Amino acid sequence: MQNRALEMEVFVTIVDAGSFSAAARAFSMSPSAISKLVTRLEKRLGVQLVVRSTRSFRLTSEGADFYETSRGIVQEIAEAEAKIARKAEAVGGLLKVSTNMPFGMHVLSPLVVRFLDDNPGMRIDLEFSDEPVDLIAEKTDIAIRTGVLRDSSLRSRRLLDSPRLIVASPDYLARFGTPQRPEELRQHACLTFGARPHLNTWQFSDPSDGASVHVDILGRLLVNNGESMRLFALAGAGIARLSQFHVSRDLAEGRLIRLLEPWDAGETEPISAIYSAQTHVPQRIRRFLDFLVRAI
Repeated sequence: MQNRALEMEVFVTIVDAGSFSAAARAFSMSPSAISKLVTRLEKRLGVQLVVRSTRSFRLTSEGADFYETSRGIVQEIAEAEAKIARKAEAVGGLLKVSTNMPFGMHVLSPLVVRFLDDNPGMRIDLEFSDEPVDLIAEKTDIAIRTGVLRDSSLRSRRLLDSPRLIVASPDYLARFGTPQRPEELRQHACLTFGARPHLNTWQFSDPSDGASVHVDILGRLLVNNGESMRLFALAGAGIARLSQFHVSRDLAEGRLIRLLEPWDAGETEPISAIYSAQTHVPQRIRRFLDFLVRAI
């Protein structure tokens, strides 16, 4: 099937530009190709649209009618495309964001307030969940995930790499003492994750020779999310390993104390924003992601 919209656009351009050669330049085509296109159009319609001479042309009455109709259709197409383009670039609408509790409470929430202040046309549906989210099934635009990403069907933007720190409350340390070496952690009450046992092996680096030291922590209290672990650590229930972003204010204000700092192995927790691998990412998603990358 011929591209009828293109034929109409070419025909309108011929008439508006006043020559076949000008239309050829506008569409990066040869004058002979333009002439053949008009001939095919006339053959399909069964009428003569143009009376051509060596140096000029004139429209037949049928050609004039076809020009007026085609010009209206071409304008409508252009307006429809412009409308969609403006809508795609408009920074507005609802953005659904899913994040885990620690990052959402301690990092994302104040940033969302700033973003909404700067983008009054936007609305954000912010969901806190420590469970993985299916972006398509749950109609989520962006999800914040920690750890190594495995789903290659999604796009991602790295937000930060947060160091993991060993911390405890002053009250706990006053009652039970401060461990000086990683292996002493086995004699302490440590806080661990019940559903994610891989996080219960804590990594260290011997300050004397840089050798790796791994301690498998068997905690007396197991939790299923980082925010619960932080609250138990603040309450003096035990020693925890948490991301720096999660406890930075607690450390600065003395509610938690960092432990075994000379033994720090430089282990970090990657935090990324993931979103669907669409061909054209909506402006509202791009704007929010760019804001997060700048702000964090």
